[in-house]
Amino acid sequence: MDWTDSAYVATENNGQPIGFFCYSVNPTDNIGFLKFVMIDKSKRGKGYGKEMLDLALQYAFQITGASAVQLNVFSENALAKQCYESIGFVERTIEKDVFSYKDELWSRCNMIISK
Repeated sequence: MDWTDSAYVATENNGQPIGFFCYSVNPTDNIGFLKFVMIDKSKRGKGYGKEMLDLALQYAFQITGASAVQLNVFSENALAKQCYESIGFVERTIEKDVFSYKDELWSRCNMIISK
């Protein structure tokens, strides 16, 4: 309740949805948090994710006044992690084997970008 997540849908100019994310800002430390960042499978690798994140960061820094924004990504999701790094997110921590999926254990990487 303290973080009051808001959900956003990114669309093409014609209104077709192409992505989704949730955003919140912690008023205690003024750090925003992106969650559930997703791009339509057919749109991946075409710059949509980067553009959506650029707009999300503009909103975070200019509208909500966040001093930084963080997110978590599974370390095994190399393409998403690469996208985040390409716009300036840097790795802060990695928690090993925190999520079980089928017969695999995935690690969670926390990344941050400052204003």
